[in-house]
Amino acid sequence: MTVGNFVEDDLADYLTTSGGGGLTTTIYRGFMPESPDEALQIVVTGGYSDVHAFGRVVEERPAVQMVRRSPVANRARAELQYIKQFLSGSGDVTLNGTRYSWFSALHPPFLLERDTANRWKFALNFTVAKAPTTSTST
Repeated sequence: MTVGNFVEDDLADYLTTSGGGGLTTTIYRGFMPESPDEALQIVVTGGYSDVHAFGRVVEERPAVQMVRRSPVANRARAELQYIKQFLSGSGDVTLNGTRYSWFSALHPPFLLERDTANRWKFALNFTVAKAPTTSTST
């Protein structure tokens, strides 16, 4: 049995590596604390049915939401737009030992809310196709 959500870790690593997205924004997996002002949250929000063949799972289809917070609206929206373009062009990549077939943004970045500290929060949702998670996946 696996523990944790590896998709969040894989995406955070991919977005911050020099060979990947190269982002410098602090990324939180599954939650976002009240500080710092500039932050990105990655959370798995469910997804779609696994793909089966010959009685076994051959592909998983999780859904992921990214929320970017900033005191500057254009900064938050622009970074999510960059992530959308970067991931949409990143098919068939192996992250931390797991093969990802594709990432598909469901829409453009959208305004989620302004929080109690008057910071902007924009969101972007993806569907993902990946190899099945096993107890040896990291």
